[in-house]
Amino acid sequence: MKEEVDVSGWSSSEIHTMLDVDHIALNTASLSMDLLLCGETGTGKDTLANAIHQRSGRTGAFVGMNCAAIPEALAESQLFGVVNGAYTGVTRSRQGYIEAANGGTLYLDEIDSMPLSLQAKLLRILETRGIERLGSTAFIPVDLRVIASAQRPLDELVEQGLFRRDLFFRLNVLTIQMPALRNRREQILPLFDQFTHSIACDFDRAVPPLDNGRVQLLLSHAWPGNIRELKSAAKRFVLGFPLLGADIEPDRDPETGLKTQLRVIEKMLIEDAFKRHKHSLDAVIQELEIPRRTLYHRMKELGLSCLGAPDPLFS
Repeated sequence: MKEEVDVSGWSSSEIHTMLDVDHIALNTASLSMDLLLCGETGTGKDTLANAIHQRSGRTGAFVGMNCAAIPEALAESQLFGVVNGAYTGVTRSRQGYIEAANGGTLYLDEIDSMPLSLQAKLLRILETRGIERLGSTAFIPVDLRVIASAQRPLDELVEQGLFRRDLFFRLNVLTIQMPALRNRREQILPLFDQFTHSIACDFDRAVPPLDNGRVQLLLSHAWPGNIRELKSAAKRFVLGFPLLGADIEPDRDPETGLKTQLRVIEKMLIEDAFKRHKHSLDAVIQELEIPRRTLYHRMKELGLSCLGAPDPLFS
């Protein structure tokens, strides 16, 4: 049976910096099974995979392969290795990624981009835990843990005929869903603060003050590049460049800037409460400790629709 760890559903106390990579890694590192990490680009899949390996106790290497970056014609030899004379141009035997990860962890990044022809051979490797180098029939056993990552939903690719169903079921034993940063807006400012201090230390600079206008920009941006994009923005900020490609003017009126900032935060808190309580109005009212009419009034002021069942007070 498939198990899924949906990080986006964890409470704020369980999620700290970097979406609590340490916490997730500690709870999955000792599991003797392959893992599938799903999430948009920049959500921290590579970092999590490495952290899981570091805490797994495996003595072999962490070997990463970007399935989208290797040409299809070379992918098989890169993955399985070759023997001398296997084809023209091969003058010596060499091991591939799988053999190099013996005793350790094989990380298959962007497995959703792996060619179908290679997927069938990868499935056999996962089942037999052994390989045959190109040009050889000798079976080489390997002891490894496979961690795969995907940006696109594999179940949808299966229905489109772009990913093998049997490989999907083989990988989909334990899935960790990494949330997009726009769905974790309460993490934006703490992460940005962490990044700026680390980068400032690296460059031997002071951390610049963060004005209200830029706080508003950080909280309202969609962050399609997620944590990776946020870290790049922090580096630009420390070095004196625009946050997001085009700088903004700080608010001239501090009171107006503060009001705008508070509206952004208030809207974020209400949206997050509805999400965590599965759109239960009563649960949100209890958590926020405000009357029902006040909640409806604030939602109207902030441009939020009623996220639960229709209510006559909201019309």
